[in-house]
Amino acid sequence: MSTRRFATGVVALGILILAGSCPVHAVPTDDAFMAGYAAAVLEREFRVSAPSLVVRDGVITLAGSDLAGADTAAVQSALGRIRGVRRVILLTAPAAPAGTAANPAAAGSHRPPSASDAPPAAESPRFEVLPVGLLFRGLIADPRWPGFGTTIRRYLDDSRWETVAAVALGDMMPILRGRIGEGLQWEAGVHATMWGLFDMDSESKNLINMDYIVGGFGSLRHGPWSGIGRIYHRSTHLGDEEIIHNRTNRLNFSYEAIDARVSYDPLAWLRFYGGGGYILRVEPKNYAPWSLALGGELRSTWLLPGGFRPIFGVDVQSREEHDWEPQVSIRGGVELESPVVLGRRIQLLVEYFNGHSVDGQFYTKDVEYLGLGIHFKF
Repeated sequence: MSTRRFATGVVALGILILAGSCPVHAVPTDDAFMAGYAAAVLEREFRVSAPSLVVRDGVITLAGSDLAGADTAAVQSALGRIRGVRRVILLTAPAAPAGTAANPAAAGSHRPPSASDAPPAAESPRFEVLPVGLLFRGLIADPRWPGFGTTIRRYLDDSRWETVAAVALGDMMPILRGRIGEGLQWEAGVHATMWGLFDMDSESKNLINMDYIVGGFGSLRHGPWSGIGRIYHRSTHLGDEEIIHNRTNRLNFSYEAIDARVSYDPLAWLRFYGGGGYILRVEPKNYAPWSLALGGELRSTWLLPGGFRPIFGVDVQSREEHDWEPQVSIRGGVELESPVVLGRRIQLLVEYFNGHSVDGQFYTKDVEYLGLGIHFKF
């Protein structure tokens, strides 16, 4: 690994995030906009949905039962930072004393009714089909996390590749979400992605390699903790032009594997995660099965003009096959999210990678590259 390039990449992307953390908010224009924005904040930062959320004249009202164990003080603080919000009210359902009316106004009280007197909103359903968002937020810097997007890579000191387009088509789809008690949420779904690698220096932009994964996942979330377990099949296929023009021999590289990650968000803008994986069946059979992963992410709590949020991620993985030599992936840039169409985001990221290639049968090849990409989160 080039220490100078690695350090330069870390410093440059870190400066990008710090520079983007200036105190500038997107300006909501009306109650409907603020309602969508508040719902997006709840989904993104606390992984909860709030069917009871209402905004009227800048006052946000929602049922405490919708928060699924999230830190209520942190929720009120996050929602209160939205420009235009005057107050955040969490509705509770205290037991009324025997022989008294639930609503003081109905019992002849001269005090006018207030939001705290309102009957609690109906409790959220214990199960949701095709819920919005994900309990375990997608990893920014993991180069093989399911997603949709494209990146132009510039390889450094590589005798084979120079400029390559890496295209990803896929995502993670939650199918069912529910609760266990008041604080724990669970989720089950499917994921699939196709990764294509194209040689941009060739006359016809030759296809180098295609990777496919398909599988299922299960997630849990409780407050700042979340976790995900996956089982999936992966297969890799060389492009015809790669075989014909470069005489690359095809290796039947495919496997079935399980992996898991645990994530902790100590602050609204900070995240750490770690985990590992094991290959159940692999071809070629001498491929070592174990892997480890850890990483961290920063998501600015401030927005740049236009609603852009600075983000930054570092992902480090080690595999038994490579004698536990680390591969480092760093990505940083901005994310644009829709406060109305929940969960829809676009990321514009600069990236740096150093380690063994993650592209199919080229796993024995040591690569280093810089990239510029756009990623869509549905």
